[in-house]
Amino acid sequence: MFPARRSFLFLQGPRSRFFDQLGQRLSDDGHKVVKVNFTVGDQLGWHGKSAETFRDPLPMLGEFVTDLWRRHGITDQVAFDDRRPVHKGVLGAARRRGIRNHILAPGYFQPYWATLEREGVDGYSLLPRDPEWYHSVGPTIPHALPPRPFQQRLTPHLVRNIGYQLADITDLLRFRHTRRHTRSCGDIDYRRLIGRGRRRSAIRCRRLLDERQPFFLFPLQHDGDSQIRCHSPYADMAEGVTRVVGSFARFAPGHTRLVVLDPKGTASTGYVRRLRDLARETDLGERMVFLSGIDLKTLIDHASGLVTINGREGFAALESGCPTLALGESIYRLPGLTSASTLDDFWRYPIGPERRLFRSFAKVVIHATQINGGFYDREGIDLAVINAVAHLTQDISPIERLLWDSRLPVAS
Repeated sequence: MFPARRSFLFLQGPRSRFFDQLGQRLSDDGHKVVKVNFTVGDQLGWHGKSAETFRDPLPMLGEFVTDLWRRHGITDQVAFDDRRPVHKGVLGAARRRGIRNHILAPGYFQPYWATLEREGVDGYSLLPRDPEWYHSVGPTIPHALPPRPFQQRLTPHLVRNIGYQLADITDLLRFRHTRRHTRSCGDIDYRRLIGRGRRRSAIRCRRLLDERQPFFLFPLQHDGDSQIRCHSPYADMAEGVTRVVGSFARFAPGHTRLVVLDPKGTASTGYVRRLRDLARETDLGERMVFLSGIDLKTLIDHASGLVTINGREGFAALESGCPTLALGESIYRLPGLTSASTLDDFWRYPIGPERRLFRSFAKVVIHATQINGGFYDREGIDLAVINAVAHLTQDISPIERLLWDSRLPVAS
């Protein structure tokens, strides 16, 4: 049993005021909160009273954090993105020591949810990979109220994100050992605000839908995404793109098209040029279409299927009943949800998800791992702070309760 008043160690958070406000709320409730800063940007976003600074080479982090655990009597750790190099070893060591880890990440379901899990997210989530478990547990969970919507204005975050980056650049010497270990793809890329090619993409999208020819979707993920680095069979996204495009060229029916989608509009000019080269090398020509910044929902509703490595787009596709193939590890890669076929066969035999299984899966995931709120907009942060505190201070998290009730092992 954990004490009523806990001691939290905050590691790296999103580039916003979310960690600062969450720490303040926990302090106001009587808990102890200590923050570790790894960059100038971390210092900029933290106004709490207690903070420690780590500037040494990464191999010394374990000893540094162990000392903090001892001096401050740490019972819980909070981190955003469990695959950052500064988090991986620390989280595992804390678990072995009996310290609970609370991992935050972008929501599995969009747009008004955020993820908060014990011990790990995505490929390291405690959620079982057994569809029968969801069939048995899902009906026992009451229907959740829909999330409270909030505005998600990107302009304030653009300004703030640039400020964090400038702050980090201004002090390369003091944090020269830690800067390259602290980047994360969980944060919004400010380049998504740039309307590069979006008007042309909108015209191509409308033409694609008007022609009513069958097409498959392949959303891009970022090379630095921990999903690609840690939970996929590919070294980078370029390797995944080459594999998918090559398979489509060889095995897809000749009347179908492949829509390579850049949902956030962040693909570089070089990346787009590489896609054009692939279309030419595989003789796909106009059968491969590149779209940037287009609403995924519009395309999913008309697509013959969606191929993803393990992106969040898979949740949206399954929710719409769209046949989905996941090439990497993801919590939704379950028999009956995603296609069990090979990539080469999927183009000819796309099979949609079982609706009953998806309803149970969604109920469990939202109940056990999702909180209403966001990390960047003021209203979203306020919601996320309120809902996160309730999870952080529970002795038994929702996912642990479900696992214990079904007699499955848990990590803490």
